[in-house]
Amino acid sequence: MAASVLFLTWGEQTALWWLGGIVISGYAAGLVIAKTRETGGRFSLWLWAAIVVDLAILSFFKFSTAFGESDFIQLHLPQIPSFPASGLAVPIGLSYITFQVISYLVDVWRGKISVEKNFIALSTYLLFFPKLISGPITNYKSFARQMEQLNPSSDDIAAGFRRFLKGFVKRALIASQLSPMVNAVFNLPTANVEPKFAWLALIAFAVQIFFDFSGYTDMAVGLGMMIGIRLPENFDFPYIAQSVNDFWRRWHMTLSTWFREYVFFPLERRRFKWAGQQMNILIVFVLTGLWHGFKPTFIVWGLLHGFALAVESAGFGHSLKQAWRPIRHIYTLFTISAGWVFFRSNSLLFAFEFFGRLAGNTSNLTPIPFSASTPLPFIEPSFILALTAGIFFSLPISSVWNKFCAKFDGHRIFLLLFFEDASLVLLFILGLALLLGSSFQPNLYANF
Repeated sequence: MAASVLFLTWGEQTALWWLGGIVISGYAAGLVIAKTRETGGRFSLWLWAAIVVDLAILSFFKFSTAFGESDFIQLHLPQIPSFPASGLAVPIGLSYITFQVISYLVDVWRGKISVEKNFIALSTYLLFFPKLISGPITNYKSFARQMEQLNPSSDDIAAGFRRFLKGFVKRALIASQLSPMVNAVFNLPTANVEPKFAWLALIAFAVQIFFDFSGYTDMAVGLGMMIGIRLPENFDFPYIAQSVNDFWRRWHMTLSTWFREYVFFPLERRRFKWAGQQMNILIVFVLTGLWHGFKPTFIVWGLLHGFALAVESAGFGHSLKQAWRPIRHIYTLFTISAGWVFFRSNSLLFAFEFFGRLAGNTSNLTPIPFSASTPLPFIEPSFILALTAGIFFSLPISSVWNKFCAKFDGHRIFLLLFFEDASLVLLFILGLALLLGSSFQPNLYANF
């Protein structure tokens, strides 16, 4: 708990007050819900009140960062001179903590867990610093059970350290090296890029977001292992998925699990006969888009995935399973890539223009000053190396390596593991040197 507070104080002091308020209100709401449940009172009313307050706070920050101060004035919302809306940023970890507070309160309301009367214990769960910025989202029951018996072995600490280093290398040597080129294309006011650069930027972003996010998750899981907490896995080689449904079993798994448990299943129990399951799928993915941000691009991204999943659940998924494996893979990558265009674009207009460039449209291309397009039109060797490595390691190469190592024993396996650890340390040092020599690049999913 002390480490989490120190982490917040050092990183973003404003967030400490907001998150502290949410933690306190969640703790109080849990006690009230449990008490009224025992006395036969209207405990559902308290649950909904707490959920509305938490979501209102989250929505306030999402809206303020997406639209800024001018829209607050148009909505006639109060403006505090010393606290303008245009200066607001989503407090670090707010989206993740909000969802974990909601899951905790719902589980208390359902009677699946006992209310936590120890404020420090609940605060530790919600503010646990390894998972604070970008997850993974955890449920209280499994976390609390592990907190009662913290006793990491030397093997756990060593494995956690390796996992942390792997995550750092992913972010520093792959994601961060792809970032300048991706930003140079997608941060333009219009999609004024040649088709070849548009394709290169799209592929690079798909690799960047995976290695940035999964790299942070590896670091979080590794830190947790060193402390004695097993955090849930969040990724399972999503780009080898054979359908969009399969993709969401492999990508941000704890988020999809949360939406399935706390949104989709409740909707299914109250399904409209005229709408069917497909409507509930679309609702879930619109909410998933809004969770990322109150921008039309995120909503369209969510709708695209929701529509694909709805079509697959309506019967197309069964037909897809009968198709040739490469066809399934191409369909999935095409849908995911189309979604990434909306996800990364600053506006729908840019996204549609970008699709035109991908289709080969070269009309209205105008020269851009190098100062506005750097590093384009030059492609640095570090970019090519990072992109190649990213595509290669997006495949389950680690499984092949582990099977290869399992064939050996004794001093041979020792040499292989020593080679692996030594390589990891050297790559960590290289990544650290590259980061120290470049500008700060925050974790992509920390923005959500």
